[in-house]
Amino acid sequence: MMKNKMYRLVSMLLLIATLQASAQNPDIISDTVSIQHISKARSYRLVFEDDFNRSGKPDASHWLYRDNAKMGGISWPGNVEQKKSPDGSHALHINFTYEPKLQEGQQYRGGGIVSIHNFGYGYYEAKVKLYGGDPELSGLHQSFWSMGLTGTNEAEGKGVRDSLVSLDIIPGENRVLEIDCFEQDSKGNSLGLNYHIYSPTHKSKAPVPNHITKDLSKWIVMAYEWLPDRINFYSDGKFIATKMLEGPWKLYAPQNLWLTALPVNMAAWGGLKVPGKDASMRVDYFKFYAKDLAGINRIGNADFEYGATGNTYPIAWITSRSSGNDKDAGKVVTDQSKAQTGVRYLIHQSEKDYKAVTKQLLEYIPNGVYNFSAWVKSSGGQKQASIVIRTGKSEQVIPVKANSEWTKVALKDVKVMNNQAFIEIHSNAKGGQWLMADNFEFKQ
Repeated sequence: MMKNKMYRLVSMLLLIATLQASAQNPDIISDTVSIQHISKARSYRLVFEDDFNRSGKPDASHWLYRDNAKMGGISWPGNVEQKKSPDGSHALHINFTYEPKLQEGQQYRGGGIVSIHNFGYGYYEAKVKLYGGDPELSGLHQSFWSMGLTGTNEAEGKGVRDSLVSLDIIPGENRVLEIDCFEQDSKGNSLGLNYHIYSPTHKSKAPVPNHITKDLSKWIVMAYEWLPDRINFYSDGKFIATKMLEGPWKLYAPQNLWLTALPVNMAAWGGLKVPGKDASMRVDYFKFYAKDLAGINRIGNADFEYGATGNTYPIAWITSRSSGNDKDAGKVVTDQSKAQTGVRYLIHQSEKDYKAVTKQLLEYIPNGVYNFSAWVKSSGGQKQASIVIRTGKSEQVIPVKANSEWTKVALKDVKVMNNQAFIEIHSNAKGGQWLMADNFEFKQ
């Protein structure tokens, strides 16, 4: 236990020291149709990649471990390592193991990693070597997918994840949707595709066709392209299916990326069988590509409408806990009569004197020129009431003046140079003073 705590502490120190470093590459090597389609490759640029090519543990500035018990098995950080595969390639190994001396429910162990970063619209690609393809090899559920982290113990729920929330690095609540590039149960060779939403409630609807069969003795390149109106699925450079996003399915907030292998004790999936030597899901690389999307809003949950009935947390936004900020002073209010549009808006307010910052980091977006706007109103009188846009070393401040009516504020020609931007709402106020905000936009 002490060794595990020390490892987490070291990981956090490494994370804090290196998190601002961005894995960027200006080379153009992918496109919307096929990774081999050179004629269309100019539409995308590689902005993040991890080749998992150094021995040891995954880079702590990019990844958390999945660390929980679910569906009859354990996701165990110790089962995740970067090393050479039997074929000589260097890869991430999510090992599938059986420890008969442990108590029932903890004997079968898999694992996984979850990105600290949030990725939005773009092209996601991973090269994988999956375990299974035979009923005698059942019991491992392997996946490549997007979904936002929430307060439940889906990753390091009460460990590293909560430390990242307290350091203002990730939102306290960020689960909006789920894109399953593939889910594969090791008893067969079928890879399932799916899409879920979690606002206002959880429901799912897969594309048609909703699966593809593959030869699991070979490495496979799986990919999905997330666009404002659809999700396109690909395998080895070939189009598989499209999931259209319309009506209740059209939600947007940048989400975490997951690479997981979960032991599952379900009879319908073949049940758990003791894995053989070197059983693992292997990942050669993960890459994310971005492209220009003129007129498309890059801010997640930009109108604060997401969440179940009674939700008060601004999902996908960070409520700052540092520098004396009161995390409870910024919250979502449901009141259609007062919202600018819809039924919800953000408010900074407290009965006592307070400081509050609500912010969102837009990561791995295309460099270029953006226009910002938002709707605000304010009691006035605050020491500070403003919206701050930070890109690289540039900081631009929009004062929020006293106004009892919704007023649009805007900032044109914001230059993004390092594939990221911070959108922040600041208050430094006396008790009773307030600032309201709604309908944010950050568009090329």
